[in-house]
Amino acid sequence: MAKWLAANLSAEVTKHISAQELAQSDFEMCTDNGGFRLVNVTQSSAHSVTVLVNGVKSHEWFKTQLAMDDAGRVVRYFTFPTTPPESALPKDLGDAAIAREVSEVVAEKSRDGSFSGIVVVARGTQIIASASAGYADRVKKTPISSSTQFTLASMGKMFTAASIGQLVDQKKMSFDDTVGKFFPDYPNQTVRNKVTVGMLLSHTSGMGDFLGARTPEMMKHGVKRAEEFMPLYDKDEPKFAPGTSWAYSNAGLALAGAIVEKVSGEDYPSYIRKHIFAAAGMTGSDPNNIPYSGAKLVVPYTRMTEQGPSKTWHEAERDIGSPAGGSISTADDLVRFASALRDGKLESKVTFDQMVKSRTTKAFGDENYGYAMEIENIYGRTVVGHGGGFQGVSTDLSMILGSPYTVVILANQDPPAAKRVGSAIVALVVEKAKSGQ
Repeated sequence: MAKWLAANLSAEVTKHISAQELAQSDFEMCTDNGGFRLVNVTQSSAHSVTVLVNGVKSHEWFKTQLAMDDAGRVVRYFTFPTTPPESALPKDLGDAAIAREVSEVVAEKSRDGSFSGIVVVARGTQIIASASAGYADRVKKTPISSSTQFTLASMGKMFTAASIGQLVDQKKMSFDDTVGKFFPDYPNQTVRNKVTVGMLLSHTSGMGDFLGARTPEMMKHGVKRAEEFMPLYDKDEPKFAPGTSWAYSNAGLALAGAIVEKVSGEDYPSYIRKHIFAAAGMTGSDPNNIPYSGAKLVVPYTRMTEQGPSKTWHEAERDIGSPAGGSISTADDLVRFASALRDGKLESKVTFDQMVKSRTTKAFGDENYGYAMEIENIYGRTVVGHGGGFQGVSTDLSMILGSPYTVVILANQDPPAAKRVGSAIVALVVEKAKSGQ
């Protein structure tokens, strides 16, 4: 496999992962699942094919996609957890059955080493299922509970969008305002004149990343304001004409956070602490802009090294918070956050509807994207929320629209830990919402 990939991977792919690393990852996933059974071909064209497969031993569902360029080089190749066919779901979807399924999935994924963390299913703020596995600290063998604190990675982007939404509700700004309205001297002219707040939140601005440019000083001591990140990206030219395409942009969300500061007159960490966390009753959450430490905070574990993936887990470097993600929260708090969003405690229903309205198609494979909201159609129901991934961090929050149900998944190990348990559990809860059980 490594030889074939080395001969056929495109140069762009090998910038991010070597043929040997990709082959090793593929081999380990296949071994962990006892091999894969091909179920059907879900998409096929001259340049790509997508197939649905099922783990022979794990019974877990995956999507495998292979895509080639005109020269026959591989530009995309992955196997990723996916939603099971609706026909494969159990018939009993009562609260007790959901709780039992959640416990079984979490236990199974913990046994094979693919999950350490917690899964919570809630109806409003009522927890109907909760299961945890692994340890918050493997050395101390600290158990994980719904009040254990996790770094969220990109899930925190929703806090930035909700903050913007509040200021829109107060008529202090608009999603259609350009960057130049708030920063008339913004260095890049294209961003200044053509990028709107809505484009920043929907990843349609053409802006790129900034996380890798953060200085050792920032990572050690943190930052006090979102505006401090601006020199890391404010001279960069957009990758495409603003509003014409989609590309994931941490810099865009960081700039949105700086706009929150300009409009509100408060620094971003103070703003979300007061207007998001306190307003939603999220007592265990922190912006993490200054590196947070506390007895309830998990240790993040990764297999990634400078030489590539390792077979053993070790403590990962801690992330710091920004408007692009990295805040700290708990399963309990995130249930409260989802409820506050739905119930209008954080922003108006009109503005929430704007957040969950699709602004682009096929952002993540089959998913669409709104204002810092991933949007997916599962069995005819709309599921919104956001995931996050970083070394030692894998998170996901899913809200099933038209119902009170929320699924929160927090893991203190590498992605796709949250997806390994989440795909099946979210599917069950969607079906439960549909059936009315």
